[in-house]
Amino acid sequence: MLSVLWHVWAAVFILANLANSFNASVKPPNIVMVVADDLGYHDVGFRGSNILTPNLDRLAREGVILENHIVSASCSPTRASLMTGRYPIRTGFWKGNVKENEEYGLGLDETLL
Repeated sequence: MLSVLWHVWAAVFILANLANSFNASVKPPNIVMVVADDLGYHDVGFRGSNILTPNLDRLAREGVILENHIVSASCSPTRASLMTGRYPIRTGFWKGNVKENEEYGLGLDETLL
């Protein structure tokens, strides 16, 4: 019985080490999110613009372009929504932009993406 128990523990130990070595070899993805104020849909090269944006074009070509995001008329609600994955009204940013020297922002209990 002791021999069987020893073999079970050895198998568990080996499997745990294999799982750890597999997880160590998997690299987390690199995520770059570009948010630009007042950027028109056709203001980047990968959308057919005459404006040269080679770095953005390369990022778009080699990455993923997210095209289905609802934006607000001002940037603070849009950014709050994008960073939290929630509607602006749920983050407290529905009135407009945060002005200079204002003492509010996202709650410290918010989970950011």
